[in-house]
Amino acid sequence: MNEKPASLWQRLFGDSVRAFGVISVVFLLSIAIAPAKNFFSEWRHYQRGYLKTIRNRSDANTLQRHFAGGIQQVWLPELGVVDRCTSCHVGLKEAGLSDVPTQPYRTHPPIPHKLDQFGCTTCHRGQGAATTVAESHRSTLAWEQPILPAKYIESSCGQCHRGQLAGTPQLNQGRALLARQGCLHCHTVKLPDGSTLKATDDPPSLSHIADKTSREWIFAWLKDPQAYASTSTMPNFKLSDDDARDISAFLIANSSPLPGDTVNVPAKASADPAAGASLYGESFCASCHAVQNAAGNIVGGDVGPELTRVGTKVKPEWLQAWLRNPRAYNPATGMPHYRFNDGQVAMLAGFLQGKADSDFLSNVHLDTATPEQVAHGKRLVSDYGCASCHEIAGIRKPENFAPELSRIGSKPVTQLIFLSGMQHTLPDYIAGKIKNPRAFSPGLKMPQYTFTPQQIDALTTALLSLNERSYTLPSSLAVPGRVETDYQPAGKAGKLMTDLACFSCHRINGHGSDMAPDLTWEGSSVQRDWLVQFFKNPGTLRPALIRRMPRFNLTDGEVNELADYIMTVYQSPKVDRDSMPLGGYSQGQIELGRQLFYGKYSCQGCHIVDTKTDKGYIGPTLTHVGSRLTAAWIYEWMRNPQSLRPGTVEPNRAMNDEDARALTAFLISQKGGEKSSRSSKAANSNSHAREVAKR
Repeated sequence: MNEKPASLWQRLFGDSVRAFGVISVVFLLSIAIAPAKNFFSEWRHYQRGYLKTIRNRSDANTLQRHFAGGIQQVWLPELGVVDRCTSCHVGLKEAGLSDVPTQPYRTHPPIPHKLDQFGCTTCHRGQGAATTVAESHRSTLAWEQPILPAKYIESSCGQCHRGQLAGTPQLNQGRALLARQGCLHCHTVKLPDGSTLKATDDPPSLSHIADKTSREWIFAWLKDPQAYASTSTMPNFKLSDDDARDISAFLIANSSPLPGDTVNVPAKASADPAAGASLYGESFCASCHAVQNAAGNIVGGDVGPELTRVGTKVKPEWLQAWLRNPRAYNPATGMPHYRFNDGQVAMLAGFLQGKADSDFLSNVHLDTATPEQVAHGKRLVSDYGCASCHEIAGIRKPENFAPELSRIGSKPVTQLIFLSGMQHTLPDYIAGKIKNPRAFSPGLKMPQYTFTPQQIDALTTALLSLNERSYTLPSSLAVPGRVETDYQPAGKAGKLMTDLACFSCHRINGHGSDMAPDLTWEGSSVQRDWLVQFFKNPGTLRPALIRRMPRFNLTDGEVNELADYIMTVYQSPKVDRDSMPLGGYSQGQIELGRQLFYGKYSCQGCHIVDTKTDKGYIGPTLTHVGSRLTAAWIYEWMRNPQSLRPGTVEPNRAMNDEDARALTAFLISQKGGEKSSRSSKAANSNSHAREVAKR
């Protein structure tokens, strides 16, 4: 058996000459492996495929001149980027290759950045230094950050852009969901600038919950919040009957009545249900609150809670006290004080009490709570972190209740526990955790949300943007979001504005909402007489919008207080409202302005001046703009609208002075029929509101 190997050895290495020859051959073969391997490398294969693809094209010569063979590299040391992706994706910069159906030969879709400004991995992730498909695109033993799925690509924009961005609707939605769905009450998100992401929702205080509702309703709500209101942001904690019973017992036992005579004896309700529906519509409650109509569709706004079954929830005496003055129960509420009289309060309360569902509480039967149940309920409230969202007397807001998410987008895959059958990638883990958190462990406290697949993708996108790169970016590349101030108006007018919850709809000096126009420079833009009349009887400036400013039943003294404050304080340094007259313009200048309006600038495409012919419903109606705005504001707006209201959709037309003055003359002349038109608009608006309430 040993003779053959010995004979072979003798032939190959029997003497020094033979040994030298054999070793030389082996050495030459080993040296030849490297160039052979390089010749058959994947990137060469794709480059040859690219040359074959462009060979018969009409622009082949141009593409051939642009082609550079060999390994291509983008090096951006300030970003920590070393990308060799263009070694295979050689046609990324060739706009003419948009018709090529296959990768990696297609041109890159249009983006607002140069391809060599950020490289590839800044947006797409993956291992940029690799030159094989497996190592660059997928997770390997040496690299665990695969290429980012295309549906989450907007998360990369969030690394630099800290605020809303017009081209990233999914990222914007995800950030909004994070802020308003309760996530930030439990999870901390620290931003690269040192600030902390703040929640935008307003969970109610539970310290006086017994004044508002019953223990039975609390029990049914805890068992399934969406069974009461499909739009509820309260998640389902999957509580057992005993746990829901004990938590409801504790909340009722722990509730204290509000000091003073806050909840009065209910006034007598109107015998006419239609009158309550009319008042609901005229008050534009649907601008903030939604209801489910007969077809099962949710109609209305999402600023306040859904009111489909509100009569099942609240006690009649509490509801009337709330409608009379909501700030007596909750000083921080976003609900305005309407100043309803007793008859209106009873009328509206009766209408809302009629929105009830007898089936919601039909199977709820609770015995009197025992001290042991109350004590157990208190422990559950602490264990589930209820005080993270709600103010509860005797329960401290927990700190670090849930994991911090500041860098969740860079969390190592080796630190994650995946479900059976789940792809071992960070996006799959995040999406799976949002969709069904307790599938990862029955002992987890994270509740079950009812997010749609689209919302899960949006949330995943927002969370993936919270990664290590966003913290290490050069400050010159970071685009800060809109700064939210803590501005509060002063004096009697300031108290009135707080009472009317102006900031729930309007933004002033960097504080408030975007549901209604920004009022920062309102004193420079409008005439005082118009403002006074608007406070007394608000009309609509945009007929196509359903949301309207309601009538707050203000006294003459309150109207004048607000008008004086706005006209004095909310002044723009760019506009001297008394620098141009409100009338006296020549007919020739007015006619020139009319021609410019309908001709050169085609303003009627968005605005209405002539109600018989104009069809512009995008911008505000201008039929009576001469009685509403100051001439100086109109002139400056014509010159550069973005300088007065950044972000407005009104384009900057770089208008010359002559055109701006002529258009100002034309618009300031639009004053006729103010009173009759306002009354007609109010009637039409009220009719429309009543129809919305009925639906």
